Amino acid sequence: MRRFSFGDAVDRKVVVIDVQGKTLTVVRMNPDGSSNRQEKSLPTDAAAEAASDKLAQELTSRGYVEHGAKAAPSRVAAAPAVSKAQAASPKKPKPPVEEPPPPSLFDDLEAEDVESSSPPMARLAPMPSPEASVSPPKKKKKKSGKKRGATTGNPDALDKRVIAAVAAVGLLLVGGAGYMLYDVFLKPPSIVGIWKGSMVEHEISRSMSYTAYALTLDAAKNATFSIGDGMSASGTYSVKGNRLFLKLKDEDGEEIDQEFKINLGRSSLALIEPASNKLLVDLVRQFEQPASPVAAAKSKAAAAKALVDDGDRTVNPEADKALASVELGAKDGAFRLRHPPGWTVQTGGKADNTYSYILLDKGAAKITVYADITGALVSGADSANPGDFPEGSEFAPIQKAHEHYAKSAGDDLSGYQESKPEVFKDFGFGEGRLSVFTASAGMFSGKLKGYHVTGLTRDRRISLLAYGPEADFAKLRPTFLAVARSLAR
Repeated sequence: MRRFSFGDAVDRKVVVIDVQGKTLTVVRMNPDGSSNRQEKSLPTDAAAEAASDKLAQELTSRGYVEHGAKAAPSRVAAAPAVSKAQAASPKKPKPPVEEPPPPSLFDDLEAEDVESSSPPMARLAPMPSPEASVSPPKKKKKKSGKKRGATTGNPDALDKRVIAAVAAVGLLLVGGAGYMLYDVFLKPPSIVGIWKGSMVEHEISRSMSYTAYALTLDAAKNATFSIGDGMSASGTYSVKGNRLFLKLKDEDGEEIDQEFKINLGRSSLALIEPASNKLLVDLVRQFEQPASPVAAAKSKAAAAKALVDDGDRTVNPEADKALASVELGAKDGAFRLRHPPGWTVQTGGKADNTYSYILLDKGAAKITVYADITGALVSGADSANPGDFPEGSEFAPIQKAHEHYAKSAGDDLSGYQESKPEVFKDFGFGEGRLSVFTASAGMFSGKLKGYHVTGLTRDRRISLLAYGPEADFAKLRPTFLAVARSLAR
């Protein structure tokens, strides 16, 4: 079997000649992988061998190269001698002309050819050239650490990464949706949180009453509970079945044991009297996180300690009259004061003379004075004797009245924090209390700073709030004190 090839590796044509006795077989393989097979039976073995040699000469004359060729047999004519001049200056070989063998190449085979339409044969790998076989081995390059699949030459790897990224995003979305469904529909409701609500009661022939409730329960079993403006207590809690047990102490140190029947939802908490099964209030969960009562008390104490009045508070009546020279009294006669000229004034009160007020403002500076009967009743001023408590006592009615108003001031001024009360005796209500406070003026308006002053009679509590922008407090301070010191019956 003899094998011949023509052309480079991409467009290579291959011809195979095989002699089996009297049978000569020629197979042509094209660059596209298709093949053509022809067979010819000759009279003798020698005739078949001669026809094979003739075909081989014709192929080599057309530029085909025989692979694995042996020395030419004796019957093949010797190649013409090459002159010394030609050997000294060899001519450059002409590039072979790519053309198929002429039709005469297989004319002798067409008489009785047997052509098979077999499927294309697999392309044979090119024979290595002599130069390539003796070339020095190449040094192995160090791996760069990048995988072949990471290059743009491998689109399958890129597709896999895109699919993996899409799958990861899909899993995250599914997981997030699953968690939301669990948190909203499947997660058991928790009683931990800040709960607030109110109850309005109205009975025939009785006045309508409004009561506000606030309940804070944290994960450490700490609790705070307040009803309206009067009762506020803190302590611990426990839950057994549908019962909530509170073990609290009020501001006076008195122990309070409270039991409620509860109906707990995801955002609501109903407090019910166990004996009568009467609904007391429906509480709603607030979004802010509950804080430990101990931590809240420490934070409040630290904030109060940080608020101090460093200015001079020496009383100068002449200077006070120069700043606040306009006299004004409340409509019900509960108090009177002096205020600076040019300030806007509003006055009012209730017809039953249980509440009256004076509002003063000039730009961002404001002074509000209230006289109410509730503060006097809560403090116990109606039954206390002036000599029952030493000056500055934390248990005196004036102290209770002052602290009671500080709790409700947060309803009008967000972020309200005030210093520890100190004795104030520079006005016409005897022993009073004074604190410095700060509050928020809004998200984009900065902080407020001012004074909270309290005076007390047997039937009225007089509360003054004088404040303005924190940056202007030093400038407004003398005016605020002048108005506070002018308060009298």
